[in-house]
Amino acid sequence: MFITIIFMMDYSQAQSSKNEDHTNFIINADFETGNLSGWNHWKTRSAVITEDAFSGKYAVKIGPERGFCIQETKVKSNSLYRISAYVKTTSGAEEVQLVVSDFGGPEKSVSSAKTEYTRVSLDFQTAYSTDKLLISLTHPSGNGFGFADQIELQYLGEAPEPTIQEFVKIPERILKEEDGVAQLPNDKMKWFLDDKFGMFIHWGVYAAMDEGAEWVRHQEAWGHEYYQRRARNPQKGFTASKFDANEWAALAKKAGMKYMALTTRHHDGYALFDSKHPFSWTSQKDLGRDFIKEYTDAVRASGLHVGMYYSPMSWRYPGYYDVTGKDVKPNVWGYKTAAWHKEDARDMKEEVYEQVTTLFTNYGKIDYMFWDGGWLGQSINPELEKRFWDPGYFQNPNNEWPIDKKYITKDDATGKALGIMGLVRKYQPDLIVNERFSWVGDVHAEEGVSATTGDIRFEHYGEKCVSLQKGGWGYRPNREIFSFEEVAVYLSNCVVRNINLLLNVAPDREGVIPQNQQEVLLKTGNWLSKVGNAVYGTRGGPWQPLFGEYGFTFKENKIYCHIYEGYRDLNTNTFTTQSLGSKKVSKVTNLMDGKELKWSKNKDKSITISDVDYTLNSATTILEITLTESVFK
Repeated sequence: MFITIIFMMDYSQAQSSKNEDHTNFIINADFETGNLSGWNHWKTRSAVITEDAFSGKYAVKIGPERGFCIQETKVKSNSLYRISAYVKTTSGAEEVQLVVSDFGGPEKSVSSAKTEYTRVSLDFQTAYSTDKLLISLTHPSGNGFGFADQIELQYLGEAPEPTIQEFVKIPERILKEEDGVAQLPNDKMKWFLDDKFGMFIHWGVYAAMDEGAEWVRHQEAWGHEYYQRRARNPQKGFTASKFDANEWAALAKKAGMKYMALTTRHHDGYALFDSKHPFSWTSQKDLGRDFIKEYTDAVRASGLHVGMYYSPMSWRYPGYYDVTGKDVKPNVWGYKTAAWHKEDARDMKEEVYEQVTTLFTNYGKIDYMFWDGGWLGQSINPELEKRFWDPGYFQNPNNEWPIDKKYITKDDATGKALGIMGLVRKYQPDLIVNERFSWVGDVHAEEGVSATTGDIRFEHYGEKCVSLQKGGWGYRPNREIFSFEEVAVYLSNCVVRNINLLLNVAPDREGVIPQNQQEVLLKTGNWLSKVGNAVYGTRGGPWQPLFGEYGFTFKENKIYCHIYEGYRDLNTNTFTTQSLGSKKVSKVTNLMDGKELKWSKNKDKSITISDVDYTLNSATTILEITLTESVFK
C-alpha cells in the first residue's frame, strides 16, 4: 500500500522565482558522516546508520516498532518550501513517514510502504513569525524497519500575502460512535469547552528519584524491587509529608484554572489510592493514605471540576511487552518471549479493571478522565489493543485474556460484562474522556511543547497538555520552567482554536509544588483576572488564526483579538481585523487597561484599530470588539 498526504497551495508566486536548494540547512542530510550527527533530537530513538543506502554509502534505519529520527533546522520565514526523501520499508505491511512540523502550520506528512527506495515529497509554508522546522523520519509500528536517505529541502519563494477572511462557517458537530459507545453531546461538553484552562499534576514515587522524572524507571532500566526500595526510603523516598490537596486546589483557582487532573497511576504502576487487587502497589499500603480521596474532596469543595489521569499500562508486568506470549516487543529490561507472559498480561488487565471500577465508584462524581498508555509494548497496534483491553461498551465473552468474575461488572439490562467505556457510562455517565484508551474519545489530546498551530478545531474538540517544567512531567530538581509570557501564548494559541490548555505542575516527593512554578501560575491568574472574558466561555473564531500573528475568540456580541509579538504590523501600534461583513461596531477596548480605542472602517469591511499599547503584555495583547448584535445570529 502507498499512502501520500500532501498539502496543496497556490504556488503561482513561487513559480515565478528560481527554486533554491536549502538542503545545506539540514545537518547530515544524506547520512554520509556514517553517524547520526544532526539527528540527535531528544525524541530520536530506535534509529541506527546502515549501509543499505539509496545513494552514497549510508542511510538511516528506524525500528523495529515505533521509532524516530528527528532534527530541528533553520528555514526562511514567510516562505514556501518542498522537502523530499528516499524511503523504503522491509515489509509492505508497514510504512515509513517523512513529517514536517513546528513551522507555524499544521503538521504534514507523506508516507510509503514500498520495499524499494521511493522518493516522497511534500510542500509547506512557513509562518511570518518563525524560522525553524522540525523534520521527522518515523517508523510508526511493526517488527520490521524503515529506511531513509537523501533528504532534500527546496525553497520555492516568498509566501503570498494573507487574504481577508469572512466569518467562518461553523459545522454541526456529528457525534462519533465506536464499539457501541457514542461521544457525549454538546450540552454535556459545555463546561469543558467553557473552562479552557486546567491544572495537570504528575505526582508519584518518581518524585523522589533525582535521576529523572516520571519515566525514570524506564530510563534507568531499574528493576521493580530496586525502584520500590528507593520509593519506600523513609528519609529520601516518597513521603508526601507536606501534601495538602486544599493548597493545590487554592493555587489552581488563583491561577485562573477551572479544573484539575491528577495522576492516579502512572506507567510505573504505583496507585495513589486504595486498590484491592492483590498485585497492586498503592499509597494506602505504603503510607496509609488515600491521596485520591484527599484530592477529590479538596477539588470538589473548591468548586473546580474534578479530573483524573490513569495509565492502564504498567512496567511492573513483563507481559505488557508480550501479551500473546509469542512476540515480545523491544524493551529496556531484556525480557524474552515466554508463554507465561500471556497470563501475566491478563493479570495486568485484571488490575486495571479493578482499579478503574474503584475510581468510578469510590470518589463521587468525576468530570474528566485523561487516559494515557492504552497501547501495548510501547508500540502501536490498534487491532491488538482492542482485542486485549475490551475498551468498548461490552467485553468480548471469547476474549483471550478473561478477567476474574469478581472484577466484572454486568450490564443491568443484558447481563453482559461491561468493557471500559461500559464502566464509564454506567458509573460516570457524564464523564469526558480522551482517546488514549483505544476508543475514539470525547476530546483529542495534543501533547508536548510544540506550539499549537492550524485552524479552529470544529470536528473533534481538543486539549493541549504542556509541562510547566522544561523536561519531564514529574518533579526534577532545579529545572528551568516556562515563563508567564510563554504560558500566556500557549493558552491564547489554544483558545483561538477551540482547544483547552492543561498545564502540568510537578510537586516534589513531599507534595510541595516548587515555588518558581507557583509564581508563574500566580502571574497567569493575575493576567486572566483582566483578560478572562476573552478566554472563559468563548469559542474560536469568527476568523481563522494566523500563527504567531493573531487569532480570535468570540461570545455573544463580542469578538476578542489575540495579537502576538510576531504580528507584522506591530510597530504601527495598530491592528486590522478581517471582514466584519454587515456587522456594526459600537466600541473597541484594550482588556489589559480597559482603555477604549479609536477605530476606522476600511473598504474591505475590516476595521483598523489605533493607539494599541502593545507594551501592557508584550506576549499577548487582547482587544475586545463590541458589536451591535450577536456575532452569529
